[in-house]
Amino acid sequence: MTIKKFLTESYRSPVGAALLTLILPYIYAIFTNKDWIAVIYNIPKEIWIFLAILLLLWIITISIRRKMSFYHSPYGIVPTFGWINVGEWEYDGVIWKARTPNPGPFPDKKPSIYIENTPRCPICKTELEQSDKFYWYSWSCVRCSFRKITWNTFSKVKKRVEKIVKRNIEVAEEEYFIKHGNK
Repeated sequence: MTIKKFLTESYRSPVGAALLTLILPYIYAIFTNKDWIAVIYNIPKEIWIFLAILLLLWIITISIRRKMSFYHSPYGIVPTFGWINVGEWEYDGVIWKARTPNPGPFPDKKPSIYIENTPRCPICKTELEQSDKFYWYSWSCVRCSFRKITWNTFSKVKKRVEKIVKRNIEVAEEEYFIKHGNK
């Protein structure tokens, strides 16, 4: 674990810093032969307020970084007979492409719907790039000037889009079966 990860993703760091704030005056009191509670009371109130605000900001930073963390699988899915594009959906201000595996010689099998891992620019339909800006993510287009700032990663929004698209297809199937009377 790097120092940056330890300081920004673990609650042990601010808790340790808070304890250290109380332990250091005790160590100082031992070396100067003073009462350690008197040493703590002699520290100005402004310093305690500053330390409390600093500790609170640290904990907020860790909470935001934890919210931003995500899991991204390096493995893609490659169907045997290729892909069939199902359509495009706009969600969260960008375009998401949906596709399904080509059933090939097995047309009776109900297809699964997959959303591409990377959304596309709503202006020029180029794949977007994602960059981590510490407190947020920036989605930007390399072809035009489109930019979007969000707390969500591609993979997190992709899961939401997948649920919406699957439900839209279920609704369309239900309407089709109601209209045509067979299921």
